[in-house]
Amino acid sequence: MQKSSEIDLTKGNLFWKMPKFVLPLMMTTIFQLLYTTVDLWAVSNYGDGSSSMSAVGSNSALINLIITVLVSLATGANVCISMAKGANDQARANRILHTALIVAFIGGIFVGIFGFFLSPVLLKLMDTPEFIYDKATTYLKIYFLGVPLLMIYNYGSQMLRALGDSKRPLFILIISGIFNVVCDLIFVICFHMDVAGVGYATVISEGIAAILTIGWFIINKNGFVRLKLKEIKISKRELLDILKIGIPAGIQGLAFCIPNVLIQSSLYSIKDYTIDGVKISVDEIVTGASASSQIEGYVFAMLDAFAVGLISFTGQNYGAGKKDNMRKCYWFAVSWMMIFWFIASIICFAIPKQLLGIFITETEKINVDNAIAAGRERLYLMVFTYFLDGWMGINSDYLRGMKRSTPPAIITMIGCSGTRILFLLTLFKTPTFHTIFWLYAAFPISWILVNLVYIPIILIYEHKTFNSLKQIELI
Repeated sequence: MQKSSEIDLTKGNLFWKMPKFVLPLMMTTIFQLLYTTVDLWAVSNYGDGSSSMSAVGSNSALINLIITVLVSLATGANVCISMAKGANDQARANRILHTALIVAFIGGIFVGIFGFFLSPVLLKLMDTPEFIYDKATTYLKIYFLGVPLLMIYNYGSQMLRALGDSKRPLFILIISGIFNVVCDLIFVICFHMDVAGVGYATVISEGIAAILTIGWFIINKNGFVRLKLKEIKISKRELLDILKIGIPAGIQGLAFCIPNVLIQSSLYSIKDYTIDGVKISVDEIVTGASASSQIEGYVFAMLDAFAVGLISFTGQNYGAGKKDNMRKCYWFAVSWMMIFWFIASIICFAIPKQLLGIFITETEKINVDNAIAAGRERLYLMVFTYFLDGWMGINSDYLRGMKRSTPPAIITMIGCSGTRILFLLTLFKTPTFHTIFWLYAAFPISWILVNLVYIPIILIYEHKTFNSLKQIELI
């Protein structure tokens, strides 16, 4: 049973093996989002209502930035260990495991301390509305306490996937998520802790996930790698390899998310907005956008799973020297991503009001119909163009799986961050473009530009990588 959990991603029918490997990965992210949804539902229905939901939801862009950077940093461990697995180098894989977990814990402590004390400043910089500022600060501070635990789980789950095991991270998350839901209900309903309650519930669940991840690496005697506490030390060579791939990936994640945070703060500047002749307040715009972002998260999880999964496929086949498989896996990932995007788009188009209504409740400041109208304007634009984002992720992670981590970081910084920030500083300040539609149109416009740049870049680096594999074969 232990051996069968690790899938060889270099053999067999890779077209059908891809969804088999990716679906547990996809469900892992979806379950993470479900637990966030439970957080929002708990404070919305049993806390202080939409104001608490907006406070938690307003942190989504900043929290996504944190998670994206941490997961991107963990990509270095994924690529290195998948290549070691493809080359059947068990000793190197074990050195990578021990080194990566140390990096995860130390890095998590640093980020956690930094974020805890700077939470109020970060939210001020985002122009968080006063009516949710105190609650948003409370939630964010508590969230940062769990970052070291989140880092351990993320690094561990990335390495499990690199070995071909995408099910174990899902099982761990289900167990920890159950604790998250139970703690949500206890803290919010029984102890009336509101946003602080869901924050502490999140930290507890992250702690359980970290413990289970470490525990599995210790007891997994038949796996390709095994954690031995007496052998925990940093290997200089493996550390450099992990950082060589992980740091550019982390910078890319940071560059990708910074304009998203700026866009979130720019949303607060849209006032006296009108949709179909009805004036929408800024509170209703923020609430609608928060609801839409939750739905978009599920769509993104489905599409991005194929990009993340492609790293392991590419890495293992790179290590095994199977260049034809690498190119096939790229197109398989694109094909499956498009299938899932089409299904998600149909669902969002068919029942937008019902989906958005899950996250919006009527209050003195929030009219449900107005908030849904604002959320729907964002939802349609984002979801119907998300395939561009999915393709961009596949292009990026395909290069990263070939140990080409710097080019995607540069392309993202210029193409995504640069164009979005330029838009916010110029066109968005004019009355014509100061709307919800044009604010979020900055996303698909940047996706198109970046994908056009990726086409020649991929062809160039694929050619270089395949030539280097030919030289290895000759040697």
